[in-house]
Amino acid sequence: MLTGKKEYSQFITVIFLFTITGFILYYPVLGNTFLSDDYDSLYRIYIEKRILYRDFLRPMIDISFYFNYFISGLSPGSFYVFNVVLHIINALLLFRFTLTLQMVGEKDQFWFALVSSSLFLIYPFHNESISWLSGRLSSMACFFALLSLLFSVKNKGRSFIFLSIGSYLLGLLCYESIILLPVIIMALNWRHYTSKQKIISYSFCWITATGIYFVARYFLSGVITGNYGNGLADDNFKQKLLNIGKVTGRLFLPPSENQQLLTTLTILLFILLVALHIWIFYNKIFKDIARTGYLVILTSLVISLFIPFAFSISTRTSESDRLLYFPSCFFCILAGSWLMVLCKKSLSRLLVSVTIIFYCVWFLEINNQHWVRASDAAKAIMNACKNKERQNVVFINMPDEIEGAFVFRNGFRKALIINRIDTSSVMVFNYLKRPDYVKTVNIIIPAVKDSLLTIFPFTHVSVDSRNRVDITSTINNRTVTVEKERNLIYYWNKEKLVRLF
Repeated sequence: MLTGKKEYSQFITVIFLFTITGFILYYPVLGNTFLSDDYDSLYRIYIEKRILYRDFLRPMIDISFYFNYFISGLSPGSFYVFNVVLHIINALLLFRFTLTLQMVGEKDQFWFALVSSSLFLIYPFHNESISWLSGRLSSMACFFALLSLLFSVKNKGRSFIFLSIGSYLLGLLCYESIILLPVIIMALNWRHYTSKQKIISYSFCWITATGIYFVARYFLSGVITGNYGNGLADDNFKQKLLNIGKVTGRLFLPPSENQQLLTTLTILLFILLVALHIWIFYNKIFKDIARTGYLVILTSLVISLFIPFAFSISTRTSESDRLLYFPSCFFCILAGSWLMVLCKKSLSRLLVSVTIIFYCVWFLEINNQHWVRASDAAKAIMNACKNKERQNVVFINMPDEIEGAFVFRNGFRKALIINRIDTSSVMVFNYLKRPDYVKTVNIIIPAVKDSLLTIFPFTHVSVDSRNRVDITSTINNRTVTVEKERNLIYYWNKEKLVRLF
């Protein structure tokens, strides 16, 4: 742990560096607007005056939104600053936690903690938790999980055990992704439990606390496990193995439409990881306590990945990579230890570190740009609704998401209500989803043939002699007829909103 004037000065320096780095990295998203599920929370606190407890016992997301709403109203600026600050705090908590681990020599302890937590700060594959406002539920849960871990390793009596349990329960009120944290804490502290009675008493405390949470969840929300229980109970063994491969690969690799390449790289990574661990343990790189500490962190990573393994994450986009936020804490610690033991010389550490930083920042900013594009789309759509005057608005190809960054998959009607727009004057004819828009690499331009406009992927538009517009879906033959003079008709061309009439 950090003690003394020098260590205190070092920690202040780390705070400064992490704060500057965090805001530089996520500066592109600070000007974004509300997206998709964000409006669900805003609707509850702004219109319904309540917090989320039905279906999901996650009141902390709405409480945090209310905090931001109290500061800046319906301006999203403070909401995004909150997300970035929370991520920076989590990196600092991980720094403090890593300092307690006995995995490297004492002279390398500070640099080991700094490397691990810095990697977590710039790690690109849990980006959804920071760049999407509603994604904060996973980073908030991780915040309380890291507090719980820090309290548990204090090992200074019952008060810290209760603080650890209390933090865990607060984390569960954010997101259930940390549900297996007690197992990780028991594994982490096992060697400190000097008596069988201590093991039994601590286990009883954690089991009781978890039981209380499930009972409260049942009585308040009417469910115990919800979708998580369904995912965990799924007996599709082949799918579970496939999920393990997907999640393992995505710990290291960006999403890609080239699934064959991604699969090949994942297999190569798996072989490399096996070879690395054979080399580590055969050559006894980690000795005695260090080896035990390494195995505990490796075990903690596997345990924390049970939820992603159960539900999987996308290998084509960044969608659902918030499930990797908590596991990435342990992954970054392991990665930090690999750097310390594989690169003994300062020059090699520098070169490898620069390569890793470039790799992480490159894909982080790619993900950020997806969220910026999603925000620009949402802004254009809401501006079209606000500036319609007395006319109605019809949207063709409303963007569902942009490479995993949600636009209006959910919450569009609530967005209209919050912005005091008459919902009856706005119609969404269809949503443009990723499986459809990836079929064309170019922007969507209406094709004209015999006075009939065809808008990819499945919409026909025609105007009759009385200036009535017929909009038809070739998928289900649904037709909507509107008056041309009284309606503004827009379509999304993959890059921007274009007015058709």
